[in-house]
Amino acid sequence: MKRLKQLLLLLSLLAVTACSDEQKTNETVDRQDLPALGSEERIALNASAGEISYMTGFYYAASPPDIQAVLADELGYFDELGLEVTIIPGLDAEGMKFLAANQVQLASSGTPSQVIQSVAQGADISGIATFGAVGTSALLVMEDSDIYEPADLRGKTIGYHGALPANLIAMLQHNGMTIDNIKGVSVGYDPTVLSSGKVDALTIYKSNEPYQLEKLGEQVRIIDPGQFGAETSFGVLAVNNEWASQHPTVVEDFLRALLKAHEYAAANAEQAIEVLAKRSDTLYDKEAELNRWQVELALIEQSRSAELGVGWQTREQWEREAQMLLDAKVIARSLESENVMNNAFLEAIYEGSELIWLPDLNAAQ
Repeated sequence: MKRLKQLLLLLSLLAVTACSDEQKTNETVDRQDLPALGSEERIALNASAGEISYMTGFYYAASPPDIQAVLADELGYFDELGLEVTIIPGLDAEGMKFLAANQVQLASSGTPSQVIQSVAQGADISGIATFGAVGTSALLVMEDSDIYEPADLRGKTIGYHGALPANLIAMLQHNGMTIDNIKGVSVGYDPTVLSSGKVDALTIYKSNEPYQLEKLGEQVRIIDPGQFGAETSFGVLAVNNEWASQHPTVVEDFLRALLKAHEYAAANAEQAIEVLAKRSDTLYDKEAELNRWQVELALIEQSRSAELGVGWQTREQWEREAQMLLDAKVIARSLESENVMNNAFLEAIYEGSELIWLPDLNAAQ
């Protein structure tokens, strides 16, 4: 009977939508006209979107928003909100391509840069939440190194993965230098190139390589570009804009579920890592991933405003990232914040810093 009732509700909602297509689109729907959170009407409307594909940014690494998405699935939050979500482990670079083609509807991006570069190339996507208001990308040196600030990098050898990060280039530029003042070399992912003296400094993630080297007994220091005029952000949830305009309640409730799951992940780190480990098809270093999550959780908490909820993002964050990419000649034209990010979904699910969530959605049905 319950399924039949939901089906009838869904059919009635589809009929209303079909009748009103000529009058308005989902892009212009007043959110006051949308079904209430937890109502059978809203659950049916969400279900009408069908399967929702989400691609992670680095397989099942314990980073936002991926740890939150997996837990939202595991804890049943998606089901409670009427969302049929399939989580696809992947990499953020390919995720942005699939997102632009609407082969996935939502995806993880390590930084705003990936989204901005995709938009600059013509993708119709937006960042709808950013978990960390500071960057995870930095430089690592040995504790006894004579490198303490950007000027000390002059003439030094810096190891990087693939390409020099834009925030490193920006840090040099902010301090009167260019990449011509350093010797950049592409290295693999073995951080011992630093401890063995093959490079003077190494581009790293604060939640990864320092832990690896310290576990080997090495003493290291972080040079943070954010302290030298080149701050960035991390943990971005991105969406296909056209699909989002067609399914506003789905996007709201997907994001709502992630932010609810964040509360669990923050309070139950070890249990959260166990969930990720069970999802992974490859050897999973639970100790390293626990460290990753603890470091990144601390960065999220340290960098967010007490007046705003987790995941909140600002125009300043995105504009500084776009300017950084422009200065580094990664993108060819300037992009305004409204072209790359959208806070409408965050605004719909927060009251101040409090996430809007029903205590018992099943009781409300």
